[in-house]
Amino acid sequence: MTRTRYHRRDMLRALGALLAVPTLESLAPAAWQARQVPRLVYAYVPNGVHLPDWRPTEEGPDFALPYLLEPLAPWRDRLTVVRKLVQDKARANGDGGGDHARAAAAWLTGVQPLKSATTVRLGVSADQLAAEHFANVTPFKSLQLGCEDGTLAGQCDTGYACAYSCHVAWQNETTPAGKLVRPGDVFDLLFRGGHRNEDLAELRRLRARRRSVLDYVRDEARRAGAEADAADRAKLDEYLSGVRELERRVARLEAERVDEVADAECPPRSPESYTEHLRAFYDLIVLALRTDRTRVVTFMAANEGSNRSYPNLDIHEGHHSISHHKGEAAKQQQIRAINRFHSEELARFVGALAATEDGPGSLLDAVLLCYGSCIADGNAHTHHDLPTLLLGGGAGTLRGGRHLVPAEEVPMGNFHLALLQRMGVAAAGLGDATGVMAL
Repeated sequence: MTRTRYHRRDMLRALGALLAVPTLESLAPAAWQARQVPRLVYAYVPNGVHLPDWRPTEEGPDFALPYLLEPLAPWRDRLTVVRKLVQDKARANGDGGGDHARAAAAWLTGVQPLKSATTVRLGVSADQLAAEHFANVTPFKSLQLGCEDGTLAGQCDTGYACAYSCHVAWQNETTPAGKLVRPGDVFDLLFRGGHRNEDLAELRRLRARRRSVLDYVRDEARRAGAEADAADRAKLDEYLSGVRELERRVARLEAERVDEVADAECPPRSPESYTEHLRAFYDLIVLALRTDRTRVVTFMAANEGSNRSYPNLDIHEGHHSISHHKGEAAKQQQIRAINRFHSEELARFVGALAATEDGPGSLLDAVLLCYGSCIADGNAHTHHDLPTLLLGGGAGTLRGGRHLVPAEEVPMGNFHLALLQRMGVAAAGLGDATGVMAL
């Protein structure tokens, strides 16, 4: 019997939206079975890190993982700790205070932001150069996500517009790439054709008559499964179960208890805890990459200068305030605990990438994941030897298991150009980059 060949971007149509099936090797073209495509993910954490527990003490491949990197031990063969990266444009350079705003603004652009509370001027970011390259390849050229709102108006840091502190992705010198902060909105955008802009009453009516989106695609999923081999049928079943579970979790996190309160008092659609917010976004990134909805993602765990508390760690003072510890041992231990928490959540995300099949390997084999901050020491606001991790295989373009210590300082832009090169993006330059870093 001749089997129908489905391209991996064939979609299952439901509710006027599109849901992509995972790659089914037995039905895919032979060329796809032998290759992967790289994906680029930038994950940003604010306020620097506790450097004594971040930096390995040995160079080369046999370095011991310091405390803050221990959670990544299962994937150390896919981990590169990158040292001596410097972002000069995050420094004052005559502009005075405002290191947090400059840090987020310059991290992916290499451009000194204009110091103004009302006028924004910066430059295009590395992720958006990659996004333009894939603009006609995937349904979404990029995703910008974050756990805190992307405020555009007002002043947030010593005379700098809030847009700088709240965004790392920039379309051009005046426009940040829109950041989404609600997991449900992202899920709808990716798999239901757009945001839910209906008012609460209409939303209740829609929810009352809607079944799960998967119920509408069951027949087409069965058709694909009937022509696949046993391994692919199992993969399809696993995929459908995963999407259903994610949809249930997002619905639970963002449940609008409209039956218990008046419409005007309905709480915002946001997760119940910061941990769940982080995890929902990390899982959505995996799902978006797995279904090839996009190949470029930026994620801000929090805005730069965030003063979020961490009651889950019994830390009730704000992160930014604690980062200015002035050498106090107790505050340094709290910063250490916050950094470890973020490393553990990163490790959970990396584990999910490693467990997700993608062509001949895993998503971790395909991804280029840069995790770090544009502030090194939060107490001193330093912008050299920035805490930077590179995880993944870049579809065969990157080897891990390294503590990479260049002989001299390297502009952060040189590092970004090296990642873009592995994505197949030929960028003429980026901010103050002086060349392409050897990785």
